[in-house]
Amino acid sequence: MKQSNRTSKAFQGIVTGILQYVFTIILQFALAPLILKHGGSDVLGAYSFLMQMVSWAALTDLGFGVAVGRYLAQAIGVDDDHQQFSKVFTTGRTFYIISNLVFAIIILVFNFTLEKFLITSSKIAAQAHYSLILLALWIVIRTPLSLYNDALIATQNLSRVNIITTIGAIVRLSLSLIFVLFGADLIGLMLANIISELITYVLCFFYYHKLYPNDRFSWGIPDKNLFKQMLGFGFSYMIVMLSGRLSTNTDSIILGVLYGTSAVSIFYTSQMPGTMLYQMIWKIVDNSAPAINELHAKNLKLQLVNVYIRLLRYSLIFVLPLAFGLIVFNKAAITLWVGQVQYAGNVFTISLAIFSITQVVIHLNCIFLIAYGKINTMSSFFLISSVTKVVISYLLARSIGIKGIMIASMIVDIIALIYFNYYVWKILNISVRSIIINTVLPSLKTAIFPFVIIPVLLFSPPITSWLPFVFSVSFFGFSWLIGAIVVGLSRNERELIIIFIKSKINFL
Repeated sequence: MKQSNRTSKAFQGIVTGILQYVFTIILQFALAPLILKHGGSDVLGAYSFLMQMVSWAALTDLGFGVAVGRYLAQAIGVDDDHQQFSKVFTTGRTFYIISNLVFAIIILVFNFTLEKFLITSSKIAAQAHYSLILLALWIVIRTPLSLYNDALIATQNLSRVNIITTIGAIVRLSLSLIFVLFGADLIGLMLANIISELITYVLCFFYYHKLYPNDRFSWGIPDKNLFKQMLGFGFSYMIVMLSGRLSTNTDSIILGVLYGTSAVSIFYTSQMPGTMLYQMIWKIVDNSAPAINELHAKNLKLQLVNVYIRLLRYSLIFVLPLAFGLIVFNKAAITLWVGQVQYAGNVFTISLAIFSITQVVIHLNCIFLIAYGKINTMSSFFLISSVTKVVISYLLARSIGIKGIMIASMIVDIIALIYFNYYVWKILNISVRSIIINTVLPSLKTAIFPFVIIPVLLFSPPITSWLPFVFSVSFFGFSWLIGAIVVGLSRNERELIIIFIKSKINFL
């Protein structure tokens, strides 16, 4: 009964997570052209640059956010009326008092030296200064509310979290549109982020206490040994975070330094469709992470192996057609969306397509490594690969332009994919033959349907308006859906989807 409930929660979380992300993508795509039209490419490029710089300052949490999520999820497996859960939550929020204060101070220090890093107009620079001050204030104020989202995820109330997140996304993007239309530009974008985050945190707070009215969280360090364990785990994971920042959050910085904010905006728009879509596939794994941690805490090894194989199959069923679709449609999508001048080229797109596949599989492997506590292995490899990626990115970007960034990302990610596949399969004692039979072959069979129509789409006349674009993408997507349902999913999985749809129809 417990396993069925866990599976149902994870499935509902996956479905609502994907729907939430689809909705976010739609709104995000509506926002970028308006920013370009009313604020210009400098505003879009500056915003992307600032958010990457801010993400570096966020390392002040020393990886504690991941540690809190892991320990909260594993505490659910302990039958003690949420006592251990309460200790983890209290420890986490107390730590965030200090880390958020340091985070805010670093942002303010960066604010005073902004012009040394960013090539832009005096108007955009002034707006950036005010935006960073607002963000620093909010980071300190949000501390008491900042862990309830993690608590809901750990208790596997995934569908509710996704609904709340969708509400926050609607608020953020709606306010962004309004602020940009009224000329608030960079400051408006930052305010929209802050307000939406506030609403999300407040809703998570009230919903958690509605579900668990007897839970009371205090302040302090109730268990010093637990704090040391969490800090050690978090600090080890911080190396992974640092590596991730080097790998993915230096692209805009490198381009901003070499070519200015206009180049950053081209990179942003060219990679945005692929990035948002493969990150949507991440939701499949992310919504299963609490259950994976609980299974590991209970030492249910066979179930963990089955979960890994199933999640890898799901991930490949989604990401292979995505990669094919990017190669066929990315140029037309960018051209229709923001203009051909914002497209970084076909080599960029092919590299992005391959990068999408590697990112999805690596993400799954990392979720399992975190559950098993194999942080040192992850951190060592990621640190080396990320430094390598930054060096290659800079050299290629300087010599061949924007596409060099994406080529560098692809090369380093392929190496990481090989390494982490080997390591995780060894831990779980899964053979290559089992992976091929149970995940790769069903996924390739699923992708046959969209792959067959790709030549027809490639040799068709160029798409110059939205109607044929929507028709072609829909045709491509429908062919993939047929393959996924007929070949990719088992009978039980199809029945689970039918039951879920019927329950939502009856609810409505």
